[in-house]
Amino acid sequence: MNANTLISINEQKQLVAKTISMPASYLDDYHQHPWHQVIFPVSGLLQSEIDNRRVVVPHNALLYIPAGTQHKSVAFTRTEFAALYLNPTSKVTFCHAPKSCLVTPFFKELVLLLLKKADAPDNNATSNLLHVLNDQITAAANYEIPLLKPKDRRTLAIFEGLIDQPATRLTLAQWAQQVGASERTLSRLFTKEFNQSFRAWRQHLRLVLSLELLTTTRSIQDIALSLGFASDAAYISAFKALFVNTPHTYRNGVLQAKTVYSL
Repeated sequence: MNANTLISINEQKQLVAKTISMPASYLDDYHQHPWHQVIFPVSGLLQSEIDNRRVVVPHNALLYIPAGTQHKSVAFTRTEFAALYLNPTSKVTFCHAPKSCLVTPFFKELVLLLLKKADAPDNNATSNLLHVLNDQITAAANYEIPLLKPKDRRTLAIFEGLIDQPATRLTLAQWAQQVGASERTLSRLFTKEFNQSFRAWRQHLRLVLSLELLTTTRSIQDIALSLGFASDAAYISAFKALFVNTPHTYRNGVLQAKTVYSL
């Protein structure tokens, strides 16, 4: 059922929820909801655009979108996420600005509990939990992983090539020959769109791609080498710098969330 239809037939409730699955490369183009929305990834990779800001939402983050805010999302890989819709006329006054939040273990359990509560009748316990949710969104650290997918056709060709073969070691000069642009032009495009060098952007992309691989049983070393890292130590260090946690901690969090989510 469409989210806005679900909202319209439950307009007296404080909270409704649904799970959303997207195949790889699926684009959910610009739209809005009359209620606030919380997006919590369960698996896969999602890049969302809100108010001209584009962010990647991994498993240890969630995205809060106020009611009436235009947004769109694209799935890098097959993606599943839980969506909470929060009635803006309820007893809880939620934030007025979108926010990508770092999710603590308590925050995660709260969201998963509300996901279960969504099918139950409204009561004071639900109101109390929603007050706590708003407090958590307000207090949470901002956690924005910048966009990865380029708009220019030449840099987009590099993006698509690395999605298919992330371990490729082609230099920017070699990519320039393939996509029909000078190395200087490509360098300028990466700086303009991502405020990063090509090498930094490529590592960023590889790290984000590793999130999906961490949902499998492949070893950390195998994942690191398959993505083009020199060693598992180099991968672990880079992963922790971007995602706060180690790959092992992240993997355990994914597996735990999937277990609780499926109950």
